[in-house]
Amino acid sequence: MLAKTRYSLVILLVFLAAACGSDSASEADAGTADAGLGPDAMPGVDLSEALFRPDHVLEVTITMAPEDFALLRAEPETVGAPKITCGSQPQTRPYNYYPGEITVDGETVGNVGIRKKGSLGSLSTLRPGLKIKANEYISGQRIFGLKRLTLNNNHQDDSRISQCLGYSLFRAAGVPAPRCSFAHVVVNGEDMGIYSNVESLKKNFLRRHFADDSGNLYESGGEFRPGETAGFQPKVNKTAPDCSDLTGVVDALQASDANFRSELDTVVDVDAFATFWAMEVLLSHWDGYTNNRNNYFFYHDPSSDKFHFIPWGADSLFTTRTRSTRPQSVYACGSLPWRLYNLPDTRELYLGRLRELLDSVWDEPAILLQITAMRELIEPFADPQNTGELAEKIAGVSDYVTTRRAALLAEINLTAPAWTLPDGVDSCFITLGTIDGTFSTVWDSLDNFGAGTGTTSGTIANIPVDSTTGFSSAGIDAEGKAIVRLFTELPDGTFAVIFVLVQDPADLTVGTIALDITTALAIMTFYDPVTDVSSGGGLMIGGTMTLTSAGQNPGDAIVGTVTSSVLEL
Repeated sequence: MLAKTRYSLVILLVFLAAACGSDSASEADAGTADAGLGPDAMPGVDLSEALFRPDHVLEVTITMAPEDFALLRAEPETVGAPKITCGSQPQTRPYNYYPGEITVDGETVGNVGIRKKGSLGSLSTLRPGLKIKANEYISGQRIFGLKRLTLNNNHQDDSRISQCLGYSLFRAAGVPAPRCSFAHVVVNGEDMGIYSNVESLKKNFLRRHFADDSGNLYESGGEFRPGETAGFQPKVNKTAPDCSDLTGVVDALQASDANFRSELDTVVDVDAFATFWAMEVLLSHWDGYTNNRNNYFFYHDPSSDKFHFIPWGADSLFTTRTRSTRPQSVYACGSLPWRLYNLPDTRELYLGRLRELLDSVWDEPAILLQITAMRELIEPFADPQNTGELAEKIAGVSDYVTTRRAALLAEINLTAPAWTLPDGVDSCFITLGTIDGTFSTVWDSLDNFGAGTGTTSGTIANIPVDSTTGFSSAGIDAEGKAIVRLFTELPDGTFAVIFVLVQDPADLTVGTIALDITTALAIMTFYDPVTDVSSGGGLMIGGTMTLTSAGQNPGDAIVGTVTSSVLEL
């Protein structure tokens, strides 16, 4: 009955992990792109264009000591010190570099630095995201003119096309966005599959989009409120960052309604921000700035003396998210969009820009052709056992493209949608209710939906989830995480679903496990087996899972309870 669900529902709703942050674009790049594959200079030649062809899959082969790769892929996110921010400048790296060799489309560069990348939403021991630093050990060395390559593992994107398609649409709208291409990655002879080769946000990027590349570049982590800018991550002058230019934005957001727009216009390119904002909504970049205050960069352009916003972490776009507490057509969780949307003239600026982009950038036939071309590019590199699933996920992106216009216009054509959530730290995290569950199953049963029993009780978004008809299973997933899965059938034929992902299987023992994201990630959602669609629910945090019986030999009993509030993002 639920064969199609698999446990890929975790991927569909892995927003819970991404809400806690994502890997940065790494260190600031003070150099140029004028060097070639090796240390020899080739002035005036932009070799990097060869890395970002939309009609080509890069062949990337990495060779390194097997023991080093074993260490790299097993490194947890907690390795090293916290990220460098405006308020803290730790000197150790978040991940360790290891020496190796990289060959890109037949061109080899030796003695490069290779490290893991990613945060909770993209961490993987099976297919780790990778950063390649050409000049880690040899000064001046480059890979196609670049100091760094960013190879994203698409861990949150079963379609594999979200990033490259999304960034191309941002750029079509005039938003500065990284270039992107597909890469077939092989490490020590092991086929890692299709990665997204995403342009690192460095000097090269800034030079292509701005008249002056000497300004301050920041990554998400803070907010534009008094006392909350310390979390922003400066990408230049990181040993002694000067973040004083953020004060102008903070002050403008505190201005009176009468003076707000004029003061904000002096420090932020408001018109450009409206386009960035509307594109985040149009693409459903729910984990970006305007909805989740996460996954974005912003640059202080000295030539205009204004800030511009840059999208990042676009690996889970093109998914319709039904939310009970706010409209689809507005994201206003960040302090900047919140203030803009709550004033009539800037609210209309945003809504008008959304309509303009629907008329210009959102060309459904052209986008569908682009999707088809991407599918044809990457299908030859798909696992033969998963080709059908890949086609299904890409078809889901196409469905999103054909239905997004109507969904947005249905909300904005009659009247401006209301945004009633307050500005502040909790504006994106709405408590939908509390759910309690019981489960009794056996280990190594993830492929057997009906291996165990279970119950749920509580109310989520005004929907009772009381049920004694439950099914549970447990085991290790493909990424090496321990999973406990619970489905309970509701009176209307839908299911309440709970997934608990324990990061370190060694923690899955008799006793209590905190649902704190770091130790265990947990989500709750509703699933309709007729449409094969998950909707509603959210992040389970602050609760616990308690095991009264546990073991990790096939057939060992896994028995326990789970309880938590559910937060909508």
